[in-house]
Amino acid sequence: MDIVVAIKQVPDTSEVVDVVEIDASEKDIKKDTLIFKMNDWDEYTLEEALRLKEKLGGIVTTITVGPSEWDDVLRRALAMGVDRAIRIDEDVTSLDSYAVAEILSTLISRLPYELVMFGAQSEDLGNGQVGPMVAEMLDIPHATLVVNLQLQGKEVRVSRELEGGVLELYNIKLPALLTVQTGINRPRYVSFTGIKKAREKEIEVVSLDKLGLSGEKLIPKVKLEKLELPPAGKRAEIISGSTEEAAARLTMIMKNSELF
Repeated sequence: MDIVVAIKQVPDTSEVVDVVEIDASEKDIKKDTLIFKMNDWDEYTLEEALRLKEKLGGIVTTITVGPSEWDDVLRRALAMGVDRAIRIDEDVTSLDSYAVAEILSTLISRLPYELVMFGAQSEDLGNGQVGPMVAEMLDIPHATLVVNLQLQGKEVRVSRELEGGVLELYNIKLPALLTVQTGINRPRYVSFTGIKKAREKEIEVVSLDKLGLSGEKLIPKVKLEKLELPPAGKRAEIISGSTEEAAARLTMIMKNSELF
């Protein structure tokens, strides 16, 4: 089975969320001091693709759109066990979801595939749009928010997550595209040996010109005007003192709270 998995690099703000700042352009965050990593949803997606490969055989190809700094996430994917890594050499900071989907679908259309897989969303933007757009551009069926999947001949049976813990079950004919939810599996540990071997493997770099794409075709349909940090909410209060003093203070807070 030929599987294509799209991944992306995102800033890791989990430990430094309080120091995230908007840059002078007011259209991006300051990234000089941030650490970058693979998008969380993409790591689960890669793991699911690799499990299918181990069960059924085939080739797993991982792709991304970004500058050379994004090679690190491709190296991690290679260390996990993917067979082929391709990076489309283009900074997508100024592009919207539609333009990114246009780039990815053009590349994917030139690759062998029976299954295309995306993370359900990205940690930085959280749009969840690129996967479904790519499916429409490739004219193949798709399912989003997949929490379980099983290959059955020329079909894939998927469970997708809805609100309130409700699941939808589908049988989808291949080729198909799926966007995968976190929690579908437990991503494997990447060993130091695997990382070392991955640094010796080739990463294929493709230009937009090679894909026959021009800047005119990639004009964003959505224009980012400005980024703003959300207003600070109420902070937690540590109640000190004896048990009686703390209980009295907590009672006073509850009496004055708008929730009671």
